Amino acid sequence: MGFTRYWYRPRKLEAERFRAFADACQEACAELEGCLAAPTFTADEVRFDGSPGCETFLVERIATRGRGEEPVFEFCKTAHLPYDTAVERCLCILQEHFPNEVEIPDPA
Repeated sequence: MGFTRYWYRPRKLEAERFRAFADACQEACAELEGCLAAPTFTADEVRFDGSPGCETFLVERIATRGRGEEPVFEFCKTAHLPYDTAVERCLCILQEHFPNEVEIPDPA
C-alpha cells in the first residue's frame, strides 16, 4: 500500500496568485532538485516527477482532470519517497495562496 497526498480545489485558480504560488514552489524546492525529475514552475502549472520514475505531482491553474465536478479532487501517490517532501511543501504553499479555495485532508 502506498502513501498518497490528496487535495480539493476549484477548477480555476486566480492567475496572479497562481504565478506567486509557482514561484514560491520553485524556491521551496530548489534544495530538492536532486530528487525531482523534469520540474516545471510556470504561470499555468507546477509539475515534477520523483526521481526515478515516480508518479507526477501536478497542479494546473485550470484543472483538466476530473469529471467537471467541483471541487476538483486531485492526488499524488508518493510512497513516502524523497520527493514527498517537495509535494508536501508545494501543497502547503498552495493552501497558503488559496486558503479559502483549497482543502488538504490528512494524507493516507
